Amino acid sequence: MFSLSSKAHYGLAAMLDLAENFGKSRLQIRQIVEQRGIPKNYLEQIFNMLVKNGLVKSVRGNKGGYELARSPRDLTVFSILEALEGPVEIVSKHDTKAVRHAFVDLENSIKERFSISLEELLDQEKRCQEKRVYYI
Repeated sequence: MFSLSSKAHYGLAAMLDLAENFGKSRLQIRQIVEQRGIPKNYLEQIFNMLVKNGLVKSVRGNKGGYELARSPRDLTVFSILEALEGPVEIVSKHDTKAVRHAFVDLENSIKERFSISLEELLDQEKRCQEKRVYYI
């Protein structure tokens, strides 16, 4: 079964927060931890990976924090997932040509589906939040 780790889910959530603040202010880890409920140590590890892969910048000091290294329009969901999970490879114990071909097609489909930009994902998130109806 294809499944993304909690690292990928938390990383995407944190990147959405950074995208929402792009060009406004840097975010500190504690802000994301409070908003998302992500364990602080785990989020620090995630941000270290994102910084190492050039997707996020870390600034120390009084007005320090984290910010996107590029515009949300220039970052894809796939690049974030790849930075956190490594390359997409569907591994098969079966070494037939047909199975290999099917898995290559699946890998390509995954890459294509996750090629949306972080900006597009943020727009989708905002639309989903607008559609929520609350009953009292």
